Amino acid sequence: MNWRDIILQHFQPNISRLTLVADPDGLLLEETILTALEERGFELISFGDPVAFRYVYESRYRWRWDRGETAELIVMVQGSEQELRRLPYDIWKAGRKLSFSLADIFPKLSYPVVASLERSNLDRLYKAYLEYDGAELGEGATRDFILKHVFGIVPELINSPVELLKMLLSRHCNMVRVPAMLDEYLVKSLRKKTIFQNWPLEDIVSSREAFFAFLQTKWNEFLKSLAGGDSFEEIPFDHYDVRVYIDDLFLEGYLQPVPVAGPEALPEWVRAGVLFDKRREDRKRLEGLVEKIKKYLPEETATYRDWQRLAVLWAETLVLYADLTGDLKAEVEGKIKELHEAIEERFAGWMIRRFGSLANLSYVSRPVMLHHIPRYLAYRRSREGARKTALVVMDGLALDQWLIIRRILAEKRKGWKFEEGQVFAWVPTLTSISRQALFAAEPPLYFKDSLTTTQKEEQHWRKFWEDCGVKRGSIFYRKASGNEPLKEIEGFLSPQVEIIGLVIDKVDKIMHGMELGSAGMHQQVRLWAEQGCLMELVEYLLLNEFDVYLTSDHGNIAATGKGRLPDGILAETRGERARIYESEVFRRQVQEKVTNALPWPGFGLPADCYVLLARGRSAFVSEGEEIISHGGIALEEVIVPFVRIWKEF
Repeated sequence: MNWRDIILQHFQPNISRLTLVADPDGLLLEETILTALEERGFELISFGDPVAFRYVYESRYRWRWDRGETAELIVMVQGSEQELRRLPYDIWKAGRKLSFSLADIFPKLSYPVVASLERSNLDRLYKAYLEYDGAELGEGATRDFILKHVFGIVPELINSPVELLKMLLSRHCNMVRVPAMLDEYLVKSLRKKTIFQNWPLEDIVSSREAFFAFLQTKWNEFLKSLAGGDSFEEIPFDHYDVRVYIDDLFLEGYLQPVPVAGPEALPEWVRAGVLFDKRREDRKRLEGLVEKIKKYLPEETATYRDWQRLAVLWAETLVLYADLTGDLKAEVEGKIKELHEAIEERFAGWMIRRFGSLANLSYVSRPVMLHHIPRYLAYRRSREGARKTALVVMDGLALDQWLIIRRILAEKRKGWKFEEGQVFAWVPTLTSISRQALFAAEPPLYFKDSLTTTQKEEQHWRKFWEDCGVKRGSIFYRKASGNEPLKEIEGFLSPQVEIIGLVIDKVDKIMHGMELGSAGMHQQVRLWAEQGCLMELVEYLLLNEFDVYLTSDHGNIAATGKGRLPDGILAETRGERARIYESEVFRRQVQEKVTNALPWPGFGLPADCYVLLARGRSAFVSEGEEIISHGGIALEEVIVPFVRIWKEF
């Protein structure tokens, strides 16, 4: 038995068509629970805006019940049992009522500490808790209990640089997120030890970016000392428990190899981090990435985090592959193409099974989908005090293209820092659907009437922030080409602006005019980034004390035409990788005539929205035609960057 069983035992098929749940800790929003509920035939909606809720309730559920159809609905209120009274009276009266809380599942642990954990960490905690038979623990003891049993960290046992590095490398390489209150407690414990007096613990413990930047600096110093025959005792890179990480640190791009005098005399284990011949090293790294991705290709039961991590590795692979075009053996070319097909096939299968549960996941620690982003930004503003916030949306920017831009920004602006994450775009990955969901902070089913246009983005953006208490005159939205000077973006420089939503469509324009494939796409994105328009924009925002975030509404992929669809006037939307029909009959008629079309289940879309997607890396264009496009469920189209940029003044 695990902690989920305590909740899921209350949700058996045909138990009740309407269940109302008070869930202050968002336990129903955990990925595995959402999937289990979906498999049992339950649908879940969170109660927020009463008007929006009533629209969804009546249009998607009430009419089905009135027609005698079966539909089991869970309405979740993220609050105490008393908060259920906020529901409309007819719904409150009709539904059975349940309540779940971390305090009920872990009664012997300090609730505030347990509540700070990401729900994915509760498995380990529950397993350890079942074996605990002691007295109730206070806040400090609960912190120690969780650090030990969930994260494998015992502060008292970290007494040397080797032990500290092992802990940090394991944590940051595996993208483990530890709650801030536990990090503060850990740093405070380590600060008591004189051996760590000169270590920047406050930065490198909590921040992956700060840790790897610190490690890069020390690696450079280590190589210089080694080449000069001197000892380097500050960081024990040569210790066995640290050396085992070296190859992967450079393979996955966390650290960059550096040139050094007399490299031939260096030990073999060091060479992964030494730049001999960049072209040769890039080829070697590309082959290493291909083998690593093949080994760790996510399975059916993978989490969204598994796919986010793979998306980053694949983006690194695509950048190297494009740079090395024409300089690879046919065998390597074949392996990459074969791997690409395997990735897209595996990801498509996972998307059909698991995408439907992503929309309801918690956004508090990090947004998972695009429509979570405004809510995440608003949450941070409320938690940290009202701060000026800017969201820069790069239309059509894929993860691999972000890596190119990031490297240019890092080279040109040495003081800038990047906290990088990834989010899922909405499917179909069309601008009018995915970007509109971003600015509306809602799934597409809430804006049925404007599904095929972007004209209501500003209206959505302003309404969301006004509902959060921001004055209308302090909210800014604009589309820009990415080439104009800041002074030409009307209203942007107003001192009263607190919230900025800015769309830059340069990458999308490059994409739709591209005839030279991914390599040409990378080259054009690199040339644009070097012109400095984006740097000027971000620099202005940082100097004016904005919290700056950058994301994309969808990515893009190089696709090959398999023939145009025989849909005539049947399709409402005619994308190169996606079609939308108003009838299931129309969609089926077209699907039966082609081999490269995949019917999409329509998660989060209006009821009369029937989507047909191009399979794999194909497109609904003339046979053999090569294009860069979007709309489908390829990894490069769906998982896009979400980045916080800041500067240490």
